[in-house]
Amino acid sequence: MRTTKPGVGALRLRDDIGQYLRRVADGARDNRQLWRRLVFNHLITNVDDHLQNIGFLYVGNQQWRLPPAFDLNPFPDKEPESKTWLSEDTGPITSVAQLLEQAFRLELSPVQAQAILAEVLAAVKHWKEVAMTPEVGFQAHDIAEFAPAFER
Repeated sequence: MRTTKPGVGALRLRDDIGQYLRRVADGARDNRQLWRRLVFNHLITNVDDHLQNIGFLYVGNQQWRLPPAFDLNPFPDKEPESKTWLSEDTGPITSVAQLLEQAFRLELSPVQAQAILAEVLAAVKHWKEVAMTPEVGFQAHDIAEFAPAFER
């Protein structure tokens, strides 16, 4: 949704996306998935994470779902500050602590947020092995170039 005035009719993660997800096919599942994406984007220094990268797919019967994640780009030369704001009070996402403090906005308990964080940390920990697979095709110089995005 786009408007000419910021905040008027625009989706803000702060409240609007969470409220919208409660009305989709499986809002609790999509809230967890959105949380996972926010954590992942922060951990890989995807500073181009913004609300236009959150869409919905129509799945029939007047139901909507989050689509597969897209536009995931690590930025090794940037500080980890997302373009997504969890709230107007906290500003852009800049730390894992901030994410954990705001997990309630997506209706996650502290235990649920910590569990998802642990899963994402475990996956990101293996980024070098994944990057070196034939499907990705990174070489040693690529690993060195991208390491700052993953190892802050």
